[in-house]
Amino acid sequence: MKNQIETQNEKPMNEISLDYVGITNFKTLLVITREGKTYHLTPAIEVTINLPAEMKGAHMSRICESVVGIINDERNAHHSVEQLSLQALKKLKEKHPYSHAHLSLNFDFFYETRTPVTKKKTFEVTNVTVETWVQDGHEDLIAISIEYIGNTVCPHAMENSPEKRTHVQRALGKLTAKGTLDQMPSFESLVNILKKSFPAETYSILKTEDEQYVIDSMYDNPMFVEDVCRSILARSKESFNDKKLDLTAIVKSLESIHKHDVIAKGSTATYFKE
Repeated sequence: MKNQIETQNEKPMNEISLDYVGITNFKTLLVITREGKTYHLTPAIEVTINLPAEMKGAHMSRICESVVGIINDERNAHHSVEQLSLQALKKLKEKHPYSHAHLSLNFDFFYETRTPVTKKKTFEVTNVTVETWVQDGHEDLIAISIEYIGNTVCPHAMENSPEKRTHVQRALGKLTAKGTLDQMPSFESLVNILKKSFPAETYSILKTEDEQYVIDSMYDNPMFVEDVCRSILARSKESFNDKKLDLTAIVKSLESIHKHDVIAKGSTATYFKE
């Protein structure tokens, strides 16, 4: 068999180092078994590494093989996406040496809940992104980002209306926790913080009694988008006061009476300064 020419190892025309090269929007099946439950996930994956100035290109097939090899290794049960991410990057370094690398997996995560009054079981979906950074001479870092669909009720319009009428809107909340593997909180704990930080929880299925309960809860607790963002940060600080994490909250309100949206962003990083 004729030896293959490794064109990637040739010198490029312009010898300039690149920060990140790799694959993106790569999809595969991932099975996680955690606390007696099995989760089937289909993440969109991005894996990138740095490329030295003297290398023409990265061996993209090796990147794919390293990720898929770890995911499909049935000998090693995967108990978390975070742990698997680190394993994949370690494996990649054996085939494609790098000084720093980044891995991102984005997928839908389902959790079980019940409606507030009729107690009907429903499976709700939230979007999750797990990112991992590996760099020579530095700690391996992981970030988990959870997105949640909530709601806001304007307290200003309510306060200035004789009938206490106001406008409501769908709002999008995102909470990110970044730290080392041993400090990572569970997906469920992050979802729980987001759910409790809005005027009321949202559900895919609601009967009439449930709808009225949610509406009453919203009007009993009107909040600006800024209030929701601060609520997420305060609850995060309280829930994870025993962990060393950088926590970031972003809330965007899809305004119902304006043509624009409003947004608030904050971080609890000041709480974790040494």
